[in-house]
Amino acid sequence: MRTLMLIATLLACLSSSTQAQSSRRANARQGFWVGFGLGSGSAGTNCPSCSTDRSSGLSGYARLGGTLSRSILLGVETNGWAHSEAGVDESIGFGSVVVLWYPSPTGALYLQVGLGGMSYRADDGVDQLTATAPSASIGVGYEMRVGRNMSLVPYVNSLASSPVRLRFDGVPVSTSEDISINLFQFGLGITWH
Repeated sequence: MRTLMLIATLLACLSSSTQAQSSRRANARQGFWVGFGLGSGSAGTNCPSCSTDRSSGLSGYARLGGTLSRSILLGVETNGWAHSEAGVDESIGFGSVVVLWYPSPTGALYLQVGLGGMSYRADDGVDQLTATAPSASIGVGYEMRVGRNMSLVPYVNSLASSPVRLRFDGVPVSTSEDISINLFQFGLGITWH
């Protein structure tokens, strides 16, 4: 929570420092758009007996969609995370339908919500543990216009699954408690409008 507040404060400061620049390059959203982002991610699990330890790794997103209005974009997004340690390769993938809402039709700040699904995989070269579940996401970003149709986008996303369905080497595993997976990611993206 402290990290999220720090990032929100930095985005607010960035907003005021780029206000003059953005007035020269208005954020006129229209038609088809596509974006990519890369940064860091922190993944963890939620359950009564789970460790509170989190794992950091490379993380990012790819998204595309259409403009419904100057304040609302609708699209699809994939988010990924990868981590390797002690011979175990882990990855998480999310696929979502997302809505981006801009509080100001010409502003640069957006809030994002999404619904979709999540897939987790851990592989040590011999055995595989997989998990799937429905998921949801929220995020915030700030589009700094750097060209007529291009913006740099610092972003923060939080994604979480509902209780997962586990499989060990393809065989379903039953557990006595609900386990969910969450991912916090931040980085820098680029969007073409």
